Amino acid sequence: MSWDKIGIEDKLLSWHEIMEAEEYVYTVGVAGEEFFNGLKHKKIIGGKCPKCGRIYVPARLYCEECFVKNDFVEVTTKPYIDTYTVVYKDDEGNKLEKPQVIALIRFEGTHGGLLAYVEGEVNIGKEVEILEYKIPLIVRVK
Repeated sequence: MSWDKIGIEDKLLSWHEIMEAEEYVYTVGVAGEEFFNGLKHKKIIGGKCPKCGRIYVPARLYCEECFVKNDFVEVTTKPYIDTYTVVYKDDEGNKLEKPQVIALIRFEGTHGGLLAYVEGEVNIGKEVEILEYKIPLIVRVK
């Protein structure tokens, strides 16, 4: 792999050797850390704007509308299926023994949502119960 970069003196710098990192480190940031710590305690944590009241799931540090720093709050409103898909094959094209349902779960009165594996008969708008607090969530249709 090679890549080019404009240098300080406006000269094109080039590397023609492999520049792969041996290890990738990703940090989730302040809001992501609050959200994932919430999952460890079986809670959904959102970011609530103190100005307009919008609640974002997963938590975000700033409101997208007001550009104000959000407060972290526990989201306790009803989770429901917004949309879903049924997966019949794995990532290598092999047929699954049992089709897997993956849904976008939203929470009433919030913006955003979380992906989840779904157990039970799926219908858009149906309320779900969270069985496992991890990413993706595991939920059951009520």
